[in-house]
Amino acid sequence: MKSFSSLFLLLFSASLFAQTSFEGTVNVFYTNEKSETVTCEIKIKGNDVYLKQSENGNKKYDRFVINLQSRGLFTISAHDKKVIIKYNLDSLLSYYDRNNLKEGFMLNPNFNFKAADKVKTDGGIAMAKYTGETDLRKSTIWVGESTAPINSLIPFLQLLGNWNEANSSFKNQIFEAEVSSKVSKKESKVKVTVTNEPVAKEMFVLPKTYLLKDFSKLMNEERDNKSLKTIIQTFAEF
Repeated sequence: MKSFSSLFLLLFSASLFAQTSFEGTVNVFYTNEKSETVTCEIKIKGNDVYLKQSENGNKKYDRFVINLQSRGLFTISAHDKKVIIKYNLDSLLSYYDRNNLKEGFMLNPNFNFKAADKVKTDGGIAMAKYTGETDLRKSTIWVGESTAPINSLIPFLQLLGNWNEANSSFKNQIFEAEVSSKVSKKESKVKVTVTNEPVAKEMFVLPKTYLLKDFSKLMNEERDNKSLKTIIQTFAEF
């Protein structure tokens, strides 16, 4: 117990002094309840984020670009469409959550995670185990220290169908997450790997030949329009 407590304090106090800048690659491997694997490659350079679903992703999109400071999200269509749609990331996530536009998607699943008496090291990262549950689901997560902004990207990954319901407000990052249904007993799993490496700034450049539509402005101007829900569902298709 003493060794666990010591590692716990190390993991969760060190984050207060951790650097806020990360450069490298994050890979997210999600196995859903149907045993299908959805994979996302994420390139990060400071506040700039590039996401590309490389296996079983949303076929409408080629990739996504996010700026974590401005909260701008750019969805870049498949090559045959040549369209970029700009959103405010927080507004889009809130809108999907508030209007129940995606089955199972919610920003606050309320698992109320509690520390378990287990630690491990994987890929050179020390991690602590947490467990939690809701009325319908049980979850286990492994949390460790990293400057990679994994937790900040979880809600968008959930929207993409690239993460299960497990989320938390921890300052340290979730590297593994398992969720099981109390009713169906089916499970889903997430595994995250992190590699520190140089990332070219060209990864975040938007194609100049694509048509750019600003839906962040549209969502603000048309927030009282009853048709906005249909418009967002039609164009986003998350």
